Amino acid sequence: MFILMLVVNFAISWFNAHSVGKYWSESKEIGGSVRVSVVVGYIMSIIGFTMVYGCLLLLAFPYVAPLIPALSDIDTTQIMQLTSDLLFLLVGTAIVPLGIFIWFQSAVTFWKRKSLTNGAVFGWNTFAQVRNTITYARNAPSAVGRIAETLFGGKGKKKKGNEVLILVAIFIIILAILGGYFTSSAILKKADREFDALEGFQS
Repeated sequence: MFILMLVVNFAISWFNAHSVGKYWSESKEIGGSVRVSVVVGYIMSIIGFTMVYGCLLLLAFPYVAPLIPALSDIDTTQIMQLTSDLLFLLVGTAIVPLGIFIWFQSAVTFWKRKSLTNGAVFGWNTFAQVRNTITYARNAPSAVGRIAETLFGGKGKKKKGNEVLILVAIFIIILAILGGYFTSSAILKKADREFDALEGFQS
């Protein structure tokens, strides 16, 4: 189920990047809400890929960590927990407000042009936004608490160990973000080169 979730998220992120890529150059000329929508879609694509790559890196980390001497005395489960918490807060903090914009946009579209497709999109966006918001609200406080304990708890040797935990977790997060950015950008640029959607916006 977890692997299926990653595959689905990867596919959705690819679709988002490809879709906004078709209108990327044209949106610069049109500007306004069209440009905002395209940029939001691009950011959502990066976030989606970042989450997928972050999860894959966490799955691989227990097998890679023993090969790194500096991590021999560090509990890999602590690193994985800290990284998971940071990744959750990073993704959630971006998805919830951006999701509100996407939900509002789909609501306006459905209100202006009532159709089965627009209704289905609005319904799905409503479900996704409510689910994401509730999930974030329920889990963010405990994630923040665990991160604060790692950052500020402990003394002496334990504190030094915490510093290693933090550095490794941040490194994994950076790798995930870079992977998300470059993957989304590559798909977007390819779609931008292949499509000319300006006529579609003007019609």
